[in-house]
Amino acid sequence: MERESTKHGPLQDDELKHETEALVRGEPQRPHIEEWREVEPAGDIPAVRRPGSQPDQEAEDITLRSELARVLTNDDFPADRDMLLARLADTDAPAALGVRVARLEPGRRFASAHEVMVALGINAPENRAR
Repeated sequence: MERESTKHGPLQDDELKHETEALVRGEPQRPHIEEWREVEPAGDIPAVRRPGSQPDQEAEDITLRSELARVLTNDDFPADRDMLLARLADTDAPAALGVRVARLEPGRRFASAHEVMVALGINAPENRAR
């Protein structure tokens, strides 16, 4: 016996069934498609400059770090360079990020987005080796 809701009418029940159909069937969700799930941009973030560093490079590193964190989730790891490039191609990631990731060593496995950032040299300036 199938239970129906007594709080809604049949039309609302059908609409609710339609909205949750993908969840019930276990289809993977694509949160980057749904605007309400997008992380809002941080706005103007002042770049932390290291002595001798270029301001434009620091700003680009911040942008690439933010984009990498936005695009990659824990579900994407472990991953190698080719898997990361495929994930970036599936999203609206900037081309500059794809170019940097393409330079990574083929076959090297990464366990997290942080490891990728370190390998790309775009991790937080205060954590970089001098």
